[in-house]
Amino acid sequence: MKLSVLINNFNYGCFLRPCIDSVLSQTYPDFEVIVVDDGSTDDSREILGSYGEQILPVLKENGGQASSFNAGFAAASGDILFLLDADDAFLPGKLARIAEIYDRNEIDWCFDRVTTAEGDQPPPAELLVTLFDKRETLRKGGFPSLPVPTSGLSFRRALLSQILPMSVATDVVLSDNYIKFAAAYLGRGAIVETPLTFQRIHASNRYTGTSRAKTLRPRIMIATGLELARRYDGLQALGKSLVAGGIAQTTSLLKLSSEARNIVAGGPFGQDAATEVALMAARKRLGHMLRGGQS
Repeated sequence: MKLSVLINNFNYGCFLRPCIDSVLSQTYPDFEVIVVDDGSTDDSREILGSYGEQILPVLKENGGQASSFNAGFAAASGDILFLLDADDAFLPGKLARIAEIYDRNEIDWCFDRVTTAEGDQPPPAELLVTLFDKRETLRKGGFPSLPVPTSGLSFRRALLSQILPMSVATDVVLSDNYIKFAAAYLGRGAIVETPLTFQRIHASNRYTGTSRAKTLRPRIMIATGLELARRYDGLQALGKSLVAGGIAQTTSLLKLSSEARNIVAGGPFGQDAATEVALMAARKRLGHMLRGGQS
């Protein structure tokens, strides 16, 4: 079974070498490393060139993270594909441990928890693994808990081919949230509760742990909901709920109805769903206010 690690990079030259080295030092016998550089203007491309044939670089114009996922997938040849942000790293032995989980279980995807603690100690011998099948929950509009960022995600090729290529944007709009919900809807998976990935938190993070999260989160929710509902018939209910949640976070109670109609009317739901989404958003917003939340 061949593995492909798809690293996406944009101006993370200061983190890029530790990231690549964490993959090249893995003990699994058959894997490839594909690094998609999304139009970096720092020294990233010089760093990539220094690795020679150890990696497969994909150099492209800047198009956003989703476009990097698409480009990496198009270049990959593995049976199992791993995503990795260029400022993060795999812990020792991750590829072999995840491959073993795929071998032992009939799963389509596997997400492993991350740690923000510095160091490269290998994980313990025994991993805590939870098999996960919430497809029916998703069809009913429920939200499964999938608290794993990009660098902890892996998929069988057959599953990921039903998700990628995905719609692109130059900013953080559709990213790991879209991929995770789609994967959980399309197949059975596993969550490794024992961290196998290091997530680096730093001042340049686009989303995690930064003040940008407050403004980016509702945009991501709305875009993700619209796209999931557009692409997958069984995710209409979940899509409406995500759109409603995004609206509830960004608009005042008095503006919800008109905002919802403007957003939903051009989306995959149709005119009849606009009022429903507005009411859902109003209920979310009202509940937040009653609990003492602020706009």
